[in-house]
Amino acid sequence: MMLPWGLLTHRAMAALRRLVVLVLTLLVHPAAGSAASPVVLCNDEHFPLSYRNDAGRPAGLYPEILREAVRRSGVQLDIRVVPWTRALRALETGEAALGGVFSTTRARGQWRVSLPLHLERIVAVLPQESAIAAARVADLKPYRICIVEGWNYGPPLDGAQMDGGWNLDPAPSEALCLRKLEAGRVQVALVGEAAALRLPDPAMPTRLRTMPVGLELPVHVFWPFTVPDETVRRMDVALRHMDEDGTLRRIVQHYLEP
Repeated sequence: MMLPWGLLTHRAMAALRRLVVLVLTLLVHPAAGSAASPVVLCNDEHFPLSYRNDAGRPAGLYPEILREAVRRSGVQLDIRVVPWTRALRALETGEAALGGVFSTTRARGQWRVSLPLHLERIVAVLPQESAIAAARVADLKPYRICIVEGWNYGPPLDGAQMDGGWNLDPAPSEALCLRKLEAGRVQVALVGEAAALRLPDPAMPTRLRTMPVGLELPVHVFWPFTVPDETVRRMDVALRHMDEDGTLRRIVQHYLEP
């Protein structure tokens, strides 16, 4: 059965109008037709692992590793450094990935976890005159300990904040943990060895000392599910090749073993 010519014309004109509106929308808002580069955030107070340089740009071990993986993989990422608590919130809301973070069992399933970027050593920092001695984290349980908010220190401290036997005092950054220690508000600070090597008061380097407690934790990128699977896969391939050809080791040596 043939449709009346007038009805056909009306329908055709309506479809044409919808097409014109769509084209104009894409011209005015080009981002609507293309995805922005995924954002990866690193801690801006974690020198020399990640920090903001004098020019305000991301610098340090983790941004350098990520930039090299981006170069090899061909993916586009927007790498930034921001305060740690802000980076955590952005990960939780799916706005950004988080680079330079310790993996946890709970993280898998909530976020995708990259291949390791680095193996970071955690040490206990305490006053030089302190009589505290510990060979492992569990030995520190009787003392008031500063930990970094959002960090997971592995099985020895997993769930410790819900255990009344531990006396933990979180701080937003390693620098603030060390300041609490210097002020006498805590007895021990658990921070990365790289941060401990640059103690808060360089004019009085003997006031604090470090003590290994058997913690070496792999560091990863946590990817929210808003980031395409292909981006995550290609970054992992690049990280694997960087590990195999010694590039990761060379970058680590540059920043941590001058």
